[in-house]
Amino acid sequence: ICDEHGALIVEDAAESLGAKYKINDGEWKETGSFGNYNCISFNGNKIMQVNNDNVTVENNTINDPFAHMNKNNDDKKLKWYKIALYVCIIIIFILFFYSLIVSSIKKSSKSVEVQSKENLENVALELVDYIDNYHLDSMDLYGPNELLRIAINDICYGVIGCREVEASAVIDYVKKAFDKEVILEDVFCENNDGVLYNYDEKNSKFVYNSNHPSHNFYSTKPILNKVNSIKKKNGKYILVLNKLYFNPDVSEFVTTDPLGINSVYKFNDYDMPDSKGNLVLDMTKLKADYENNFDRLKNKGTRYQYTFVKNGIAYVLEKYEVIDNDKK
Repeated sequence: ICDEHGALIVEDAAESLGAKYKINDGEWKETGSFGNYNCISFNGNKIMQVNNDNVTVENNTINDPFAHMNKNNDDKKLKWYKIALYVCIIIIFILFFYSLIVSSIKKSSKSVEVQSKENLENVALELVDYIDNYHLDSMDLYGPNELLRIAINDICYGVIGCREVEASAVIDYVKKAFDKEVILEDVFCENNDGVLYNYDEKNSKFVYNSNHPSHNFYSTKPILNKVNSIKKKNGKYILVLNKLYFNPDVSEFVTTDPLGINSVYKFNDYDMPDSKGNLVLDMTKLKADYENNFDRLKNKGTRYQYTFVKNGIAYVLEKYEVIDNDKK
């Protein structure tokens, strides 16, 4: 009955020390061993007298008296409680380590993203220097196929009275800038009005044609350029530049092309007198205005797209394109 209801047995065996009781299966069992707690007396009227003392005997097969009380009703529950507790602890540890891993991955990803962005920005600066060093802005005027004209422009840049250019210098320039071979031949003017440089095959040099008619000088270098975008795709770097050109002999406007077609600013709005009293372009004011309004202006007018590949440690221009208002 006690086992069925989870109750403790406290046995009073005060006067039966040494007696046995036959239990259901025919086994004889000593009194004082039935309960969880058993009381035996040693008073003067008991079987054994010990100075009126008594003793309480705990059944030593049960260490925890409450375990017996709960064994039928609560053992299974306790087992599942323990399992649930272990599962919760495991889940907490998993979530903790998962959060650490995710946090580490996010930090790493963010670091890679920032590093990648910084690297592309550095690449953009390198490519802008490359364009400047090789005077590739002349392609805006001459086009991407006039490699001889582009090479001569670079070699003669800043040289007054550049009448002769060595063919070897032209070949070397084209190889370094474009990684291409070039056919040496006469170089025609961009205005389609005759030969500008005759190729002297015997002396292996280009000679300026003094009979060529003069015409308005077009700028082959912008007064300002700014990176529109840069991205890396299939191992190639694609750089888009915005440029501003100004040549008072061609146009009274600051334009996005060397031919003075796509105007952005009017010269009169940004002029200032120089030391001699001549009106010149106030570049500080113009640059500040362009920077402040670049988001609005960057997809207007003409843009210039360069596709570079890296050949060892050096960049090589693979492709050049002009982007107008209809292309973004």
